[in-house]
Amino acid sequence: MNRFELPYGRVTLPFELPYSMKVTKIIAKDSQPIVDVERAIRQAVANPIGTFPLNEVVNAGDKVVIVVSDVTRLWVQTDVLLPVLLDVLNEAGVPDKDISIVTSTGDHRLQTLAEHTAICGDKVLARVPIFDHECHATDLVNLGESSQGTPIRVNRRVWEADKVILTGGIAYHMLAGFGGGRKSIAPGVCGYETIQKNHALALKGGGLSGVNLNIETGKMVGNPVAEDLLEITRIIGVDFILNVVVNEKKEFVYLAAGELHEAHLAGCKIIEEIFGINIEEKAELVIVSSGGYPKDIQLYQAIKALDNSSYAVREGGVIILLSECSDGIGSEAFHDFFKHGEVEDMNAILHVDFVMPGFISLRAASICRRTPVILISSLSDEVVKSVKMIPAHSPAEALQLASQILGHQPESVNIMPQGGSTFPIHRVSYHT
Repeated sequence: MNRFELPYGRVTLPFELPYSMKVTKIIAKDSQPIVDVERAIRQAVANPIGTFPLNEVVNAGDKVVIVVSDVTRLWVQTDVLLPVLLDVLNEAGVPDKDISIVTSTGDHRLQTLAEHTAICGDKVLARVPIFDHECHATDLVNLGESSQGTPIRVNRRVWEADKVILTGGIAYHMLAGFGGGRKSIAPGVCGYETIQKNHALALKGGGLSGVNLNIETGKMVGNPVAEDLLEITRIIGVDFILNVVVNEKKEFVYLAAGELHEAHLAGCKIIEEIFGINIEEKAELVIVSSGGYPKDIQLYQAIKALDNSSYAVREGGVIILLSECSDGIGSEAFHDFFKHGEVEDMNAILHVDFVMPGFISLRAASICRRTPVILISSLSDEVVKSVKMIPAHSPAEALQLASQILGHQPESVNIMPQGGSTFPIHRVSYHT
């Protein structure tokens, strides 16, 4: 038997598979970490993509806003980027007193002082003020509508700045194709109505039983959500971005600096080179882990791994998902949305009142309809069944259930130890 250890919480779970099975591991490619990060940041902002060096973009007297990710994206390590950015701005004639930081919270809650410190570092907070974006603020600036009818409401501090610099991290995203870049502005510092109307475009042209066919991980061209976000961000205006790509060890491997779209695309290509994994064929069985703690503390977060794994399973196949869920479901709105019934019912509700947790529920339900999903977790059997999955309590039980569903022992297996990060590609392509 072949033995494979997959991350589960703070431990691993062993899967034993007969040698007769064709097993393919879908893992990230090796990447070279940046050794001297400060030097690399300075080089990146001095030699940007698609625009002038940062010290030529800003001028003495400018009021500069730096947009940073909130605490849900600490992997960006903004606290490493900011001290260097501030020094470069100072050297260009922009003192700390003319710089402020805005967190791109989107529709997330406000951050605590401890979280601000984790995001920026205490030395940065001692130099410049930080402000959380509030999507329900009464002083948002009204900029009309996008060409797709999305109302554009933006943070006043960002809108009134002379120069806007975005920091952030680039990764695959199931709704917008890729994270990073324009997402720091839209949805990051936009109003609640802007966020909801934009995300609702995921259902545009999808009919009563699913989402738009162009809503796909790794795809931005033709993706109505992604294209709307870019249009909105261009209307609001961004002067410079500094985005990072990190590997599975959270090491910086690439710095995308420069013009909003061009620099972001360069980072997206690096993401696909490292985490976009070409596979020869889809398999009868996919065994996928969210990546262990802390990536699998909630089922809500594990849906990203489930979604990625759905690109590696053939029609009529089965998925085994590993997610400890030590913090439970993670989103009651996500859990409650399954009470609406079948995929068609969930989709109809979203067309009337779009909410992001509901969309994630719809995505999960749609996958479970096409492909039975066996979940190994700490959740009760009742809860697992309520989200349209099949409970299992061990690798052996999960494998037995998979064979029963297929009617035979699977002949081909794709294994994804870091399913939340790796994206299987069954064709050679790149979507800009």
